[in-house]
Amino acid sequence: MKKFDINLESLINSSPVVIFLCKATENWPVELITENIRNFGHEVEDFTLRGVRYLDIVHPEDRERVKEEIARCSEKGCAELTQEYRILTASEEVRWIEVKTLIRRDEDGNVSHYQGTLCDVTQRKKAEESVQKALKKKNELKNIIKSSPVYVFLCKPEEGWPVEFVSENITKLEYTPEDFTSGKIKFEDLIHPEDRKRIRAEVAKFSREGYEDCT
Repeated sequence: MKKFDINLESLINSSPVVIFLCKATENWPVELITENIRNFGHEVEDFTLRGVRYLDIVHPEDRERVKEEIARCSEKGCAELTQEYRILTASEEVRWIEVKTLIRRDEDGNVSHYQGTLCDVTQRKKAEESVQKALKKKNELKNIIKSSPVYVFLCKPEEGWPVEFVSENITKLEYTPEDFTSGKIKFEDLIHPEDRKRIRAEVAKFSREGYEDCT
């Protein structure tokens, strides 16, 4: 069987996971960082020769939190910690990263180094933020509808117009949403018997003519 040599350094540098080793002193001077830090616009030499320390690239608004969480973890004797925070690329672009940090100690038990891995999770964070914004807008819309005199319905185009959704403010008419969504009451049941035939005919006409709404 043919043997394959694995170039571990090449494998690491071609991956999205950056490995680092920092001293546990002010702003965490970097002793080692993998070349794929270039994915964030930085060079290894920025840290090893030009004096850039790890905390220098952490977003200023996240820096204290990162330090405090690491300090609390160290005081409790924890060996590792996972965090999410923002860093700045060399061009000042903001990226979100997930960082797993191992807290290394010397023979006397004092924290000496922070060894960790970081991975870009910007796209996931943006997706999460989009979902949160959408939920917020949905809740705001529900609150507006709930406090308004307008009732919102979604009905099937079937006999009696069965209701799939009705806004909660239907309680102002002494119904509950469940009265409709359970099938107990259909939308046509709300219409006066003398008007039902006319309303059905008007909606059918608008549908045939391709209108998306009618009043």
